[in-house]
Amino acid sequence: MPSKKTLLFFIAVIFSFVLMTYQSRKGHFLSVDFIGGPLNHLHGASNSLTEAIKRPFRMIALREKENIELIKKITELQLEREKYQEALLENKRLKELLSLREDKKKYVASAEVIARGVDNWTHTLLIDKGTKEGVAKDMTAITPRGLAGKITRVSDSYAYILLLNDINFSSAVRLQGSRVEGVLSGTGSRRCVMKYVPFEEEVKAGDIVITSGLDMLFPAGIPAGYVTKADKTTGTGNFQYIEVQPFQDSAKIEEVVIVK
Repeated sequence: MPSKKTLLFFIAVIFSFVLMTYQSRKGHFLSVDFIGGPLNHLHGASNSLTEAIKRPFRMIALREKENIELIKKITELQLEREKYQEALLENKRLKELLSLREDKKKYVASAEVIARGVDNWTHTLLIDKGTKEGVAKDMTAITPRGLAGKITRVSDSYAYILLLNDINFSSAVRLQGSRVEGVLSGTGSRRCVMKYVPFEEEVKAGDIVITSGLDMLFPAGIPAGYVTKADKTTGTGNFQYIEVQPFQDSAKIEEVVIVK
């Protein structure tokens, strides 16, 4: 006689068979739903996790692209701003140069600098005007700031300017206030010296130096620079040592006006 456990086993098998047969006729299986449901939830959770991981990287890539575009636009705007600023500065310089043309008796030509001396001792400029425009040797070159130099060589279309800080440059000058006279000479550096001023003359830092016209080369009254140092102890002979800072920085000259 079968045991009680064996009997229960067979009953369970038969019940399962009947249940599966019934479900097959209905077109679905409980076992599939029972197992598939959790699997579907697990798959969905996995997709959500993957999406959560990918999303920050996509956002970083998007932000990086936006930053690149922003940097590009900023760079373009900066370039436009620089062009506009350069145009404003050029316009200002040209207006100042035009104001120098009002004295028709002295004005000869306006010129642009197209080259400059390359060594530390020869301070010269090459300009785009020559004899065809009336430029001649020993004429004076000025800027809106003041004295720049003098013409030393000239051709039909070009001319050389010897700058006032060149060691070969000299000009008769005077102090604007006290009218003390001397000679302005270049030193090869950015500063000049005012020579032949006697010890007894009172000279102080800040005094304005202008051309005197007594050398018959430079018109009188052109601003040349200002005194930065006056020393009676380091002078030579009976003369003071006086340093002068030119008003016009020779390294920044772009245009000049030629006068006579």
